[in-house]
Amino acid sequence: MNDLLEYKIDASNAANLFNEQVKAPAPEMKDFSGRGFVICAGGPYLESAYVVVRLLRHYGATLPIEIWHAGEDEIPAWARPAFMEHDVSLHDIMDCCKNRPLKQMRGFPIKTAAILHSQLREVMLIDADCFPVCNLEFLFDTKEYQENRAIFFPDYQRHILLPGKPVWDHVGMPYNGDTEFETGLLLFDKVACWKALNLAEWMNLGSEFWYQHAMGDKDTFYLSWRKLNHPYFLAPDCSRVPTVLSRHYWTGKKHLADHRTGTSKYTVPYKKGIFTSYLSPYKGRPVYKDFIDECLQRFVNSNYGLHIKFLDALKTYKDASESSQ
Repeated sequence: MNDLLEYKIDASNAANLFNEQVKAPAPEMKDFSGRGFVICAGGPYLESAYVVVRLLRHYGATLPIEIWHAGEDEIPAWARPAFMEHDVSLHDIMDCCKNRPLKQMRGFPIKTAAILHSQLREVMLIDADCFPVCNLEFLFDTKEYQENRAIFFPDYQRHILLPGKPVWDHVGMPYNGDTEFETGLLLFDKVACWKALNLAEWMNLGSEFWYQHAMGDKDTFYLSWRKLNHPYFLAPDCSRVPTVLSRHYWTGKKHLADHRTGTSKYTVPYKKGIFTSYLSPYKGRPVYKDFIDECLQRFVNSNYGLHIKFLDALKTYKDASESSQ
């Protein structure tokens, strides 16, 4: 696994190939140990990932944090000292997947690959724009995790896994109205979930086909876990602020994280007229919409003041890096 497929997946063979993967034994497992966080980020996602890292540490998380990226050019000089100060290790997925196209690994397929190649046994994957509002480490110790060894979070609506779609024939399952996953936040025990994780990875290896019928990596997790009838706990429904964020909860309506959706990425602060901006201009979008977007972020994100504080701190690293060149 984790190499180029030796065949092309299309509508004529997808069902047979998927069924073969389901029946095949899982690849040999490495020695994994420990718990920690995995964040897939590089290039334009680094500033947002830095905020996530600082929030995790701010709320008391002490577990290891790994940043996975695709290619050394995604990690500028300022990034290493900025992240390492907060006990973060950086990993290039291309060192593990040398035959995979770089373009592919700078998309959603990096997520399953990073989880597989991490030496951690118990992984909490958190997106670079999923901002915690508390210490998330407690999730590993919950009864729901201990009993199922996997926790997923729901999306706010169904997107692609709809009735009558070809995907159900390709995976040999009926549509049953399940809630789709939102994989900006998830956690599981790789040893307990090894077969399901590798089936999801196979679908991401064939992303050229499967992403026509599934929304990125998130649906490959759902389809793999369901096909193998693997246990998981689905967290309570999220709440949605249109075009701004989805808010994730735990039982008892405990607020866990704000997952940004449909908006610009963070950048270090810069002047935009008389205002200081913390969001990158969104490609192809009028300036006034960028301004509205930034105003919404300031009012809706639960801990936006901390975001600004951390981005201001990050600017010192970038300024020092530029002055030394």
